[in-house]
Amino acid sequence: MEHLHMHSLNKIDENISKIANLFPNCVTEAKNDNGEIVHKIDFDMLKQELSSVLVEEREERYQFTWPDKKQAILTANAPINKTLRPCREESVDFDTTENLYIEGDNLEALKLLQETYLGRIKMIYIDPPYNTGSDFIYNDNFDEAVDEYTDKNGDYDVNGNQLVKNLETEGRFHTKWLNMMYPRLKIARDLLKDDGGIICIQIDDNEYANLKKICDEIFNISNFVTTIVVKMSEPTGVKMSHAKTRIPKLKEYILVYKKGDIKLNSVRVPKEKWDNEYKTYLTNITQEELDFVKSIRDNEDRTDKEIQEVDEILKKISFVPITTIYNENNIITDDDKLNFNYSNSWRIIRTVSMSGGAKEIADEKKKQMKQTFFNIVTPEKKMYFIKGDYSSDVESPRIKILFADDYLTFNPCDFYYDIKTTGLDNEGYVPFRNGKKPIKLLTRLIKLFTNDNDIVMDFFSGSCSTGHSVMQFCNEENSKRPFIMVQLQEDIDSQLTKVDKETKKDLIKINAFLDKYGKPHYITEVGKQRLRLAGNDINNNNVDKGFRVLKIDSTNMEDVYYTPDHIDPNDLFKNNIKSDRTGEDLLFQTMLDLGIMLSSKIETKKINGKEVFCVEGNYLMACFDDTVDEATITEIAKEKPYYFVMRAPANSKDGDSLITNFEQIFTTYSPDTVRKIL
Repeated sequence: MEHLHMHSLNKIDENISKIANLFPNCVTEAKNDNGEIVHKIDFDMLKQELSSVLVEEREERYQFTWPDKKQAILTANAPINKTLRPCREESVDFDTTENLYIEGDNLEALKLLQETYLGRIKMIYIDPPYNTGSDFIYNDNFDEAVDEYTDKNGDYDVNGNQLVKNLETEGRFHTKWLNMMYPRLKIARDLLKDDGGIICIQIDDNEYANLKKICDEIFNISNFVTTIVVKMSEPTGVKMSHAKTRIPKLKEYILVYKKGDIKLNSVRVPKEKWDNEYKTYLTNITQEELDFVKSIRDNEDRTDKEIQEVDEILKKISFVPITTIYNENNIITDDDKLNFNYSNSWRIIRTVSMSGGAKEIADEKKKQMKQTFFNIVTPEKKMYFIKGDYSSDVESPRIKILFADDYLTFNPCDFYYDIKTTGLDNEGYVPFRNGKKPIKLLTRLIKLFTNDNDIVMDFFSGSCSTGHSVMQFCNEENSKRPFIMVQLQEDIDSQLTKVDKETKKDLIKINAFLDKYGKPHYITEVGKQRLRLAGNDINNNNVDKGFRVLKIDSTNMEDVYYTPDHIDPNDLFKNNIKSDRTGEDLLFQTMLDLGIMLSSKIETKKINGKEVFCVEGNYLMACFDDTVDEATITEIAKEKPYYFVMRAPANSKDGDSLITNFEQIFTTYSPDTVRKIL
C-alpha cells in the first residue's frame, strides 16, 4: 500500500513534470539544500529549445512588475502541511449539506482546495480589501524595512546616490497589496471551470488599475470580459459637503474575467413603472419555449422548419386575463401584484394594431390557420406574433403581440445604476452600513453567470453576503447552487481602537448582534450566524439551507510522516498521527489528498466493532482505528470500494507482514480497489 501525501499540491513539482513531458532533455538531477537528489530544470538547455522566441535579458518588453513579485509567484506554488478539520457543532445539516464554510487564511484554503476543486468552480465573486489604508489585514510575510524596499525598487545608482526622491510609503502600500492578491488570484484561476468559469472582483479606484494589470497577466487579457460599473451610494450626505474640492465617489467596479467560452443568462431589470396595458397572461407555455420562440423571431436567417416549429409551440398557448390569475393565487396588494407582474413579465402580453403589408399577411394566414396564436414573416424577414381571434370587420384590430419583458424591462449591460444603495443597514440580519454588498447585486451576478448545480465561491466572504445571496437565489428560482465561503477569523474587538468613529459604531453594532446569539466577537461568527438565520427563513425544502464548517489547522500527521529518512529507525513504528486528532479529522485530510469533494455525503458504520467511514456510498471507505484485523479488512474488501485507506500498523514490527496480508485479501475480493495507508 502506498502512503498518502497529506500536504497540499506542490505546483513547482507539477510544473517540472509538465516541462519533462514536453522537453525531457531539459530535466536533470541535482542535490537540494538537504543533500537529496531531486529533479531540476536545465534552463540553458530549455533556452536552446525555445531560442527563436526568447526575450533577451536586456531587451525591452511590456511587463508589470513590483518588488517581491517573484516571491509572490513562489508563494502561490509552494505546498503547505495544513489540513481542514470538520466542526460539526458549528455546522448546519453537516451530513447532508453541500455548502462549505472554511475558516482560516484564504491563501492556505485555496492551496488546500486546488487539487480537489481543480476546474470545478463555475463562479468566484470576491470583494477583497480595497487598500484604503485601514482595511488591509492579510500578511504573507512580505514585510520589509524601508531601506530594503528602496534597494529593490532601484532608487539608488551604483555609487549609492539616490536618483529621485521616492514616496516609499506609498510604493510599499501598493506593493504589499499586490503581493497579497497575486498568489490568491493565481490559484483561483486553476479552480475555475475550463468551459466557462467566471471570476468577478469588486474594487474601487485605489487599486483598480493595478488589479486590472495583474488579472490581465494571470487570466490573460483575451479572457477579460468587462468592467461593470456599480452605483454604490447616492449623491447626498457628508460626501457632498466636499464637492467644491473633489468629485464625490458614487461608484465601484466589478472586473470580470472568464476561463473558456461563456454563455450568459438573460438578466432583465424592471423599469420604474408597470404599464397596465399589459394585462393578458399566457398559460401552457414554459419560459424555455418562449425563449426559443423569441430567438427565432430575432434571427433573420431562420429556416422554414424553424418557422413551423414556432407555430407548433404557439398553438398550445391559452390566453387568460391577469385578474383571473390574481384571484386564483390570492394576489391582493398592489406591491404583490407588481412583484408578480415583473416576475412573470416573460409571459404577460398586450396587443397593438398593425397596418400595411404586415396586416395583409396576417389576414391571409388567419384564413389558413386553425390556431389562435401564430407567427408571420414579412418580405423584410421581420417576424411578428399574431393573436388571430380578431374580427375582420374591425378597421384597426389589435393583433400584434408585445411581451412585457421586451418593453417594461431592460438589460443593465455594464452599468448597474438601479440597485438600491440606501436603507441596507440591516439587510442580511447584520447591522452595519459600510462595505456590505447588496443581495440584489450578488443575485444578479449569480443569475447572469451560473446555472443549476454550479458551484459559487467567495474567498473574502466577510459577513457572508455571497452565501446568503446564493441561498436566497436558489429559494426564488427553486434551483441548486452549492457554495464555498472562506474567511479569516478576524478579531473585531482588536479593531475598535484602530478605526474611525463611524466604523467603530458599526463594529459595536456587530458585537451586539453576536452577543444576542451568544457568539464570540469574530467576523467568521457573523458570517456563520447570518447563514443560519437565512436558512431559517427559507421554507422551500428543496433548497440546501445548511453549511459544513471546516477550520484550517496544522496537519494531522507528526513530523515522522514527512521526513522518514531523518528519523531513527527505532522510531519508525511510533504513532505518526497527532494524539488530538479524530477519525473524522483524518478522513477530511484523506479526501483532500485523494481529490474527493469536501461536500460529499459521509456515513459511518461498524464493521466487526471498527468505525468505518463511507464516502459517496463506497467510493471511499476508510478505517482509522489503531488496530484492524483480517476479518474487518475482508468485510471491507467485499464492499468493493474504489479507494480504501487505513492507518499504518503502529507499535508493531510485524507491520509489513500485516499490510502484505491485507493486500492479498483485496487481491482476492476487490483487486481494482486503490489502497492507501497513513
